[in-house]
Amino acid sequence: MFEVKKASEAEIAERNDLAGKVAGALAMAGFTVHRDVNQASAALGALVWVDPADDSRGGVFVRWLINPSLNLAAAESAQKGEIQSSVFQHFSFVTERIYATLIAILGSAGFQAGDADDDMSPYLIRVEG
Repeated sequence: MFEVKKASEAEIAERNDLAGKVAGALAMAGFTVHRDVNQASAALGALVWVDPADDSRGGVFVRWLINPSLNLAAAESAQKGEIQSSVFQHFSFVTERIYATLIAILGSAGFQAGDADDDMSPYLIRVEG
C-alpha cells in the first residue's frame, strides 16, 4: 500500500503557524476564510490549509471556493463543449481575477505566494513565509 511520508512535527507546526498568519492576513483584507479542508464543499471564500507531506506536495495552500452552483454550471458547460457560454465565461473571469487578487494581497502582506504548479489543481496557490 502507498504511504505518504509526513514532514516532522516541527515542520508541520511551522506550516500551521504560517497558515494561521495567512488566514489572518486574508481575513484582515475582508475575505471569509476557512481552514478545514474536509468541510470545504459547502464553504465560500478562501480556504487555507496545510498539507503535511514531506515532499514537494507539502506546504501551505490557498484556494478560492466559488459558489457550488456556479461551479456546477460551468462544469456542465465545459462537458458540453460550451466554453463560450456566458456562465463558463463568468466562472473563468471570477476564478482568474480572484486567483490573481489573492496572490497580490498575500504578497502585499509580506508572503511569497504564487502558483502551486499542480496540474491536477489549477489556480491553487502555494504560500511561503
